Amino acid sequence: MKSLIGELQSICERFPLAEKVMIVDEYSIGEQILESYTKQELHAINLNYKTVFNLALEQEELHSKKPIEVVEPIVGAQFIYRVLTKLKEDGALRYFQHMEINSSFSRSIYQTIHTLRMAGYSSENLSPTLFLTEEKGLDMLQILNNYEKLLHKHQHIDQAELFRRARQHGVTTSKSLFILQSDLSLTYLEEQFLHKHLPEGSRKLPLHPVFGIQIPERTSLRSIRWGGPTPLSYVYDQEYAKASRELSFFTAKTEEIELKHILGLIKRSETKLDENVIFYTSGDPYHTLFYHLSQKDDIPITFGEGIPISFTHPGQFVKGLLQWVKANYSVSTFIDLLHGGVLELGEGAPSKMKITRMLRDAQIGWSKERYVSQLNRKIEALLVRKEKQDDEEKRTYYDEQIQHHKWVVDWFKIRMNKLPALKEKMNDKATLKAIHYMLVNHCKTTSALDEFAKASMLEEIGKLLPYADESYGQHQLFEKLEDLLLSLRVLRSNPKPGHLHVTSYHKGLYHSRENVYIVGLDNRKFPGSSNEDPLLLDEERKRLGNHLPLMQNSGQENLYTMLQLFAQSIGSVTVSFCRFDVNENRVVSPAYVFLQGYRLVTGKKDAEFQDLKQLPSPLAPEELVDERDYWSGMLMDSKSANIDRKLVSHFANLSFGNHADQARYGAAEFTEYDGWVDIDQETFDPRKNKEKTLTAGKLESLAACPYSYFIQEILGVRPIEEMVYDPYSWLDPATRGSLLHRIFEINYREQKENEIKEDKEVFILQVAKDLIDQQKEVLPPTNDRVFQLEVADLLACCRIFIKEEERHLDSYEPAHFEYTFGVDGHEPAEIHLPTGESIMLAGKIDRVDRKTDGTYHIIDYKTGSTYNYAMNEPFKGGRQLQHWIYALAIEEHLKLEAGIVEESAYYFPTVKGLGERYTRKQDSVIRTNGFDILERLIDVISSGQFTMTDDPNDCKFCQLKAVCRRHFYHDDHLKVKQMDQNHEGLRRFKGVRAYD
Repeated sequence: MKSLIGELQSICERFPLAEKVMIVDEYSIGEQILESYTKQELHAINLNYKTVFNLALEQEELHSKKPIEVVEPIVGAQFIYRVLTKLKEDGALRYFQHMEINSSFSRSIYQTIHTLRMAGYSSENLSPTLFLTEEKGLDMLQILNNYEKLLHKHQHIDQAELFRRARQHGVTTSKSLFILQSDLSLTYLEEQFLHKHLPEGSRKLPLHPVFGIQIPERTSLRSIRWGGPTPLSYVYDQEYAKASRELSFFTAKTEEIELKHILGLIKRSETKLDENVIFYTSGDPYHTLFYHLSQKDDIPITFGEGIPISFTHPGQFVKGLLQWVKANYSVSTFIDLLHGGVLELGEGAPSKMKITRMLRDAQIGWSKERYVSQLNRKIEALLVRKEKQDDEEKRTYYDEQIQHHKWVVDWFKIRMNKLPALKEKMNDKATLKAIHYMLVNHCKTTSALDEFAKASMLEEIGKLLPYADESYGQHQLFEKLEDLLLSLRVLRSNPKPGHLHVTSYHKGLYHSRENVYIVGLDNRKFPGSSNEDPLLLDEERKRLGNHLPLMQNSGQENLYTMLQLFAQSIGSVTVSFCRFDVNENRVVSPAYVFLQGYRLVTGKKDAEFQDLKQLPSPLAPEELVDERDYWSGMLMDSKSANIDRKLVSHFANLSFGNHADQARYGAAEFTEYDGWVDIDQETFDPRKNKEKTLTAGKLESLAACPYSYFIQEILGVRPIEEMVYDPYSWLDPATRGSLLHRIFEINYREQKENEIKEDKEVFILQVAKDLIDQQKEVLPPTNDRVFQLEVADLLACCRIFIKEEERHLDSYEPAHFEYTFGVDGHEPAEIHLPTGESIMLAGKIDRVDRKTDGTYHIIDYKTGSTYNYAMNEPFKGGRQLQHWIYALAIEEHLKLEAGIVEESAYYFPTVKGLGERYTRKQDSVIRTNGFDILERLIDVISSGQFTMTDDPNDCKFCQLKAVCRRHFYHDDHLKVKQMDQNHEGLRRFKGVRAYD
């Protein structure tokens, strides 16, 4: 910067009173140059800065009689999106006919059109023959033509048109002295405008040279005026380079350690934060890491390129809102939004947990219309319950519940009227208005950053609304809105006093801070790939000319910019890279410029990459930035350390957890951490507590995995049951199974009670269609195609059922349907054990048939596949007890003689099951073995020794994996625990497994 400051000082001293205007690429550059100048305690009168765009705008406004509306980039991209969608629908595209019109593609096309127009091309002078294929050229031409028509229709001009107009006004009459930034980034039209606009005598600010690389070619206005060299001008010129104290380097294992090491260096240097600047080669992951460090440790940081809006509450709110609409207003998605801490409900709202419970209990599932209707049904049910109560306290409770439900109903009624319905085609403007309304009224903000992010989103939506008249497919629209709103960046800032500044190295050429840190100098991030732009290839750029930059030169341009940053720096420069990619689990190599820096610092001109592997790369930062660094350092220390007991006392949960882990995964004995509890037998043993009823399902769960039974039946832990929106299915397996059960029950019940004589297939199909229509009202399908597919499957199951029943009914007559005991007010069945004790049983038997010889046959419908069922495995290690349990229950409940239930069957009247029947003869062997299994299982409960299943296949569809964590056990270690001879309950369980 010394050459630049010296030249600027000379100009200011020579022309003290004249207005001096610096022409810069960005306002931030002008601000940095002025800051560097004034830091030297130099005085400047009438020294300002402007961009080329602002010069052109001033010139046009001076001569124009009408207000000038330069199209915003976001609106220009919207125009291109509309153009592409229309051309695609009309079949007018040729080269791009197979491309999906999405936001990303549209934005890329917009950038290409902007590049072409700034290079001086329009629909009038762009020849399709300049492209590699004429089809591509013709597509570009008609896209450009339609874009220009939209600009004209809405009375806008773009930047290209602004420069064309401003150029016509000739040389400025201003008496200002113009000073050009070296290496200006100018397009063809910008350069043409400056040639016409600038008077003779304009000056140029110098840059320090860099040696040893080929300098990219520049035109006169974009050229570089060279100043004197600095020690870091020779990084790539090792022949003349000397070891430099200004440059240092380090490596780190992860990006987080890399950043924390820099904070440690700043701390040890005892410099102020605003004397330091950090440049990155790629924003990801440094943005995230720096932001979280700044928030967690209250470090004042400014971000030159801003931060992703997803870091803010408004960003998370809009993301959650779009997910909710996309999921057809699924309750589970709304609950995620509700508990995300970003939704402001308003005054008088019930607690989040109460609202969650209400929504789940109301069985809404999804669809915006069902929130109000289902909650109103719940209110009606609560009113009925209240009227039946005589207890005043319970009536008051129901009143409170009703008021809470009414508040939620009113809230959703208003909001659902504002939100769009999920349709195949959705209107862009209506959806944007809904997001705008929800942002204004219900987005929770907790900081100035949140307020700024909210205002930014509202501003972007406001820019688009006048031009968002189109309707798009729902997936297309959501992808567009997510790309538009969630790709925004906020909190862009120039360096501020008292703040550490973080930005891209591309924005660092004119900084004035003494200590420079450059992170991310690995060969993946720098100098970057020189991939071609597929929409405008380098060969096409050469044909088009007009200073269009070639993508093959981008790597060289990046290297030149980095070396300029080295040379321009006024103090120390520290470079670093991360050695390991934790996401891809692989080692990362440094960039070549890092090696050159190493050679310069060490004086080893012949050093190679192999030498860099010897550099230290600690696994934990040297300076403790947060408490995690302390523990990381302890773990990385090669010496074992005894942690002071007083320290451990502050982390009791860690101590308890460590003890539990040792007992679970270290000890060979079966312990309380593996499922051994001091059980209250009077409460949980069904032989002693006659109010404790068992079911076949609970007993099968106990036999499959006693630990699962313990979690659900002893601890009372239940998986959350909620209907999850799935655009590719309508009914979940449980609901589908219940529907088929009802169809089969009503089919037989009505035929028997009303003596129906019509065609049985016609009759069951009509029953099915009626019940399907009822189910559709209760739970609307996600779309018509999914609905039709699932209806076809349900009807196919009904046809299989009738066809198989024709053969079955030659020997059987249906006697009972959905026979219930122990639930819904029915007395339980009492099962007498061989020991003389008894247990109470509850359940519901799908069907009981009477055979012609007077014996009974029990049928249990299974609506899945026949997987896990076999003819020669009646008990399957205790996992299939229903056939035997139901045989005992029906005999006891109907007061039938023992053994009259001759057989039980699992019947699979489905497409997957192919009408299979797995029949279990209820002979003496089955009954004897069944009683032995039953007593062993009850002994497991009584012992309080609830081991985990010995077969990991039982865990495949278990919903309690996160609680149980069986997968943390080594299989052999778990087997040793289950063989512990000191526990009777374990032996009893092993006996159950002996039965096939």
